[in-house]
Amino acid sequence: MAARILARYQSASGAKPLPSRGTIRLRLQSLPGRPSATGSIEIDWSPYRYRETVTSAGLTTIRGLESGKAYFTDEDGVTRVASEPILRELETRSYFWRRAWLFDDRDNSLVSLGPADDATASVVLRSAKGNPLTLRFSRRDGSLAAVSAPRFELAFRSPDAFEDRSDPDKPFLGTIAWTGLPTGEIPHAEVGGGRARFAPEPSPAVWTRVGGALTVPARIGGLDVRLAVDAAADGPLRLSPALAARLPLRFIDDAFGRRVATGATLDVASESFPSLAATIRDGLPGGADAEAGGCLYREAAVEFEPAGRTLTLHDPAGWAPPERYYRVVIDDDGDRPVAILHHGSREIRLAEGSDSRAAALLVAESAAARAGLAGAKTATGMSWGPQDLPPLSMETARGFDPEWGDDGRMGWDALAPFHFFVDMPRRWTYFKPLGDK
Repeated sequence: MAARILARYQSASGAKPLPSRGTIRLRLQSLPGRPSATGSIEIDWSPYRYRETVTSAGLTTIRGLESGKAYFTDEDGVTRVASEPILRELETRSYFWRRAWLFDDRDNSLVSLGPADDATASVVLRSAKGNPLTLRFSRRDGSLAAVSAPRFELAFRSPDAFEDRSDPDKPFLGTIAWTGLPTGEIPHAEVGGGRARFAPEPSPAVWTRVGGALTVPARIGGLDVRLAVDAAADGPLRLSPALAARLPLRFIDDAFGRRVATGATLDVASESFPSLAATIRDGLPGGADAEAGGCLYREAAVEFEPAGRTLTLHDPAGWAPPERYYRVVIDDDGDRPVAILHHGSREIRLAEGSDSRAAALLVAESAAARAGLAGAKTATGMSWGPQDLPPLSMETARGFDPEWGDDGRMGWDALAPFHFFVDMPRRWTYFKPLGDK
């Protein structure tokens, strides 16, 4: 039956799998009710390579696959190798846009029937590399109505037009403007492009806690501000509306519903950035004037010392890992340091050092159930690498995407018993319980 649904779509639409090398160009537009703005996405592929280049309001991000790895170039032009969730997401996107699901063998994917209703029927394709992909088709005419996978959600309005809600914070309207053979070679990804400038000797900043947020003194555009440091704050530097109004920056609307600008300067601890992308964001944690995460972690070894309440940013080029500290691997979910905790043999992936409200851990309900913590208010029996963790208060919350790999937040209370360094440039966290010598 699943094969018949795909065959009907192929017959009705005339669609065929695309060649081994190709390009798709999409036009982007903001959703109705938002300030009008446009953008573009160029999707390129060739054997063993895939690349998405997204541009709007003068900012560009790039994500791609090369040599079996995923890479990500953020709004500031810094490129890093990305973690497994991004790799699987991009494999799924590549599979869909290349129309590999229309090959006779479905490109070696397993095919089954998916959910159905009065208006639609669906097919689920499971590949070895990507996430399960659900294609929903109209019962009336066999057309493609929707596409669904972790962090990949399209609702088609016509064969060439769709609404994209893959990222709930950045929805947009897309139109397939052109499909054809590539116009050139896909550029090779090169890790680097950092913006940070370090002082010869690092100096600490004293942090304070406001609710679940951690803030430090900083300067943005020459103004003294309170900066919230949060591992989940990827993307551009986030500014409160009040601070943005005081800065000589030109903010414009992008196709994703954001107000963005370039050229923001940031000084925090011993690190400075002469030019960063910035966006306006309401409701920053702890009443802060601004919030940052990715721009700090992607380039510095970030030290948190709870006893002295200090944050120090070390230049990785001259910083040596400390002795007699535990070392555990961290993931990089697109400029976000992610800790991997274990409850027995089951793991849970949490942004490492984030506003988790009143709890030590803030976890998606389904992720808590998967980890054997369903309904628990206290997480006991948790471990972080070789270190057993004390009982931690836990709340469940929405807004995460466990199917993709975002299980929630590891708050500052969970990290308070440790002196630790987050070395995301080399994908390690070093930590030692307070009091250990």
